[in-house]
Amino acid sequence: MRNERGETTGYLAINRDITERKRVEEEVEKRTRQQAAVAELGLQASVSDDLQALLEEAVALVARTLEVEYVKIVELLPDGEEMLLRAGVGWREGLVGRATEPAASNSEVGYALRYEAPVVVEDVHAETRFEPSELIRDHGIVSGMTVVIHGQEEEPFGVLCAHSASRRTFSEDDVNFLQAVANVLASAVERNETERRLEEVREAERSRVARDLHDEALQDLTDALVEAQLARATPPEDPKLPQRLEMLVAALDRVGPQLRGAIYDLRLEAEQERPFSELLEALVRLQNSMNPEAEVRLDLVGDGAVISGPFGELGREILRMLREALTNARRHSGARNVRVAVRISEDEDKLLAEVEDDGRGFDPAGEDHPAAAAVGGVGTRGMAERARLCGGDLKIESEPGRGTKVSLVVPLGKDPQDKPQEQEEVEESKQEEQPVRVLLVDDHTAIREALAVAFQIEGDFEVVGQAGSLAEARRMLEEVEQVDVAIVDLGLPDGYGGDLIEELREANPQSQTLVLSASLDRSERAHSIEAGAAGTLHKSAQLEEVVESVKRLRRGEVLLPLEDVVELLRFAGSQRREEYEARQAIDRLTAREREVLQALGEGLDSEGIAQKLHISLRTERNHMSSILAKLGVHSQLQALVFAVRHGVVEIS
Repeated sequence: MRNERGETTGYLAINRDITERKRVEEEVEKRTRQQAAVAELGLQASVSDDLQALLEEAVALVARTLEVEYVKIVELLPDGEEMLLRAGVGWREGLVGRATEPAASNSEVGYALRYEAPVVVEDVHAETRFEPSELIRDHGIVSGMTVVIHGQEEEPFGVLCAHSASRRTFSEDDVNFLQAVANVLASAVERNETERRLEEVREAERSRVARDLHDEALQDLTDALVEAQLARATPPEDPKLPQRLEMLVAALDRVGPQLRGAIYDLRLEAEQERPFSELLEALVRLQNSMNPEAEVRLDLVGDGAVISGPFGELGREILRMLREALTNARRHSGARNVRVAVRISEDEDKLLAEVEDDGRGFDPAGEDHPAAAAVGGVGTRGMAERARLCGGDLKIESEPGRGTKVSLVVPLGKDPQDKPQEQEEVEESKQEEQPVRVLLVDDHTAIREALAVAFQIEGDFEVVGQAGSLAEARRMLEEVEQVDVAIVDLGLPDGYGGDLIEELREANPQSQTLVLSASLDRSERAHSIEAGAAGTLHKSAQLEEVVESVKRLRRGEVLLPLEDVVELLRFAGSQRREEYEARQAIDRLTAREREVLQALGEGLDSEGIAQKLHISLRTERNHMSSILAKLGVHSQLQALVFAVRHGVVEIS
């Protein structure tokens, strides 16, 4: 500064405190990095069928993003007493896949499971809520976070933990990130379990058809062949000839209905577009032919025309459930009368069906009676699983001496196609008056705007909202009064777009979702349909194709046959079974046998392996023989290929 004479007397310093701004910028960058990590994992979860690989990727991603030394996923074992270290980063070699922790509430993981809330520990030595586990103490862990990974039917799958060997303060964003990763894993676990159970239902059905053909039709056909041979060898004047011919006819009479039953099951795939009432009547006729001593009566309660149209895949699943219930009644109840009652609810959004018999009944809690065993067996479990997958409910009521009733309630999802013409005309006129309200959810602005223009040009559509993330889409669901069709990208920046499908249906029960994705492989298509999507398209599809697909959905057309999805799930199930068997074989290898395999991967022969491991040549050969037996292979080369493929051996 200068005085009145122009002399310099001092300096004026202006300091701006930028510390707070830097802190905010760092937090924003950190949140962005965490959101990108969740999005990356969500995308992988949507295209991967390998749950174990996804768990391993998740722990590695958490370790990188949070910059912690230890991350683990521990799975609650069936006994509920212990938890298995299923995947992890930083832990001593050999612990992942083997180490367990107690699930009691006095442990960190047990405490998190009990209260179903995130647990944050800044200093484990000062912790009073629970005791540190042996695993935590052995690795010198000081701070950590634990969140629950939920599973199916309110049962937790396990927990996800991030730990640090130095004292660390975890922010709310850190906790939210860890929980978001756990939520992605929970969705993958649920899809994995649903696929497994659906495949079990399909496999049980195939086994039942094969068993019925073998145990009944084939046996009766063999009896008929024997009787035919005896009849052919019997002289015409022999008085036993008429009796043998009668026995031959009786055996053939039994074969006919049994074969028709198998054919009915197999043809349901191709005949699902036949009127539902016709298929139902054919089912009742089939059951009456298979057991003439018991009468099966069909009651179509109320307006029969309501169920005279085809129900497509849903109708096929309903018929299979009813067939299983009728088969149980025929085989186990000893009933003289069986009643099948089917009706549509008053609001026409549910199908209600009952199969009731006057047979001997049983105690559902008991296990001695064949019918009680059937309730706990694959057949009835298959019915219950089918009902659940259709969004419905199955209930079985029975008492000894008072018969059995199986009740089924299944939501129809959409109106049957054969409503009276007057009603169709009224509904069509209403639809013509109101445009189809479309919600666009995609993180690419250019794609959203192009679709919006395409729908605007078409004229019969109204784009009621555009969202670039899950959070924006969820806000719009609260703000927008009605959405008819949502077009959803699965790879959103803040999570898996498939999570939005169920939320959309909850907010708008009559809405439908069309999935767009840049990596739409077979497993991703199956996951999307399983979540409730009405169709799937690749992002490379022309705008006209997207618009036409929405039109087809509004007309009630099916964009993807259900049998295609079943094949995808069956393919994924076979891959998981092979991977499971391989991992079981690997777990049987001893530490020394793994060292032998690693040495083999380094190009050493038997003598070289023996010298490297300081063992005799005979001991090396014994180890190699044991390895071949455990892995189920026949040569050292096969063993090496198996070990490299499954990560037992690393070849540099």
